[in-house]
Amino acid sequence: MIAALPESYPWHAAQWAQYARRAQEATLPHALLLSGPAGLGKLSFAHRFARFLLCDAPVGSNACSCCRACHLLSVGNHADFLHTAPEGDSQQIRIDQIRALSHFVSLSRDSGRYKVALISNADTINRNAANSLLKTLEEPPPFSVILLVTARAASLPATLLSRCQRIEFRCPARAMALEWLVAKAPDVDAETSLALARGAPLAALAWSRNDLLSARRAVFSDIQCLAEARDTPVNVAERWRQYAPEMIVAWLLSWLVDVVKIRSNGTLGGLNNPDVVQSLQAVTQRLDLGASFALYDVLIDYRRMRQVPLSPQLVLEDTLIALTGLFNATKA
Repeated sequence: MIAALPESYPWHAAQWAQYARRAQEATLPHALLLSGPAGLGKLSFAHRFARFLLCDAPVGSNACSCCRACHLLSVGNHADFLHTAPEGDSQQIRIDQIRALSHFVSLSRDSGRYKVALISNADTINRNAANSLLKTLEEPPPFSVILLVTARAASLPATLLSRCQRIEFRCPARAMALEWLVAKAPDVDAETSLALARGAPLAALAWSRNDLLSARRAVFSDIQCLAEARDTPVNVAERWRQYAPEMIVAWLLSWLVDVVKIRSNGTLGGLNNPDVVQSLQAVTQRLDLGASFALYDVLIDYRRMRQVPLSPQLVLEDTLIALTGLFNATKA
């Protein structure tokens, strides 16, 4: 289903103008890859673009939101639109889904100018599904457009990448992002949220709305307690169970980069977590650099294994035991 009105973001303006014009000029590629960091609204762009392509009476370079096609899209019942996303416990896009997509684009158009197929989280496509999709991309049916959306384009097979024209999304200028974020959430720490989201406005908005700033500070406070031997890894793991493991891994990676930077050269500039600098400084002198690099590698491995079922509790306890080792190593 496409939302009633997919949101338009100011940092999409250049990409929208270029590809809306190409659609109007009938020079649109058959496959577009929307790539760039998470938190930039690429999926919203794709939904909005699909609506524009299928609208019966576009107004300039936008869908009218009033015609039969726009209504059908709003209720998820347009015969010329298909959205494919990861399914099942493996959270992969499987070959049966791609076969259904290929069959869909081969059918005659119901009423629109195009058949539009959208693949979100395209990087989760498995090998067999990728090979099946490649056949469709090599011989695309006329009047079909396939939109692939991913924050990890490098994970896609090179053969698929070569068959798509890429629309690259980058984080907007800081001033634009802050202006948008303050308008959306005037009561939050926009500067810190945006810094932690690495400049991605929608990710920063999620930080502010989900109270992730407070949660992250609590996690860093727990690390300080471990460093000072005021708590145990098992107790801290129990408190951290409320957080998604991938969130914990991301926070710990950013924390490690900061404390290693402070320990190595004493600089406080360019930190990932400038709002908790006192906590970072408090643990820095207790830190073993060699053990820190080893833990960093472990966390990167966890991030790469995101599609492999892991026990969240086991991941947390192993990570926390390793964290404690960072500080115990300096006491030996």
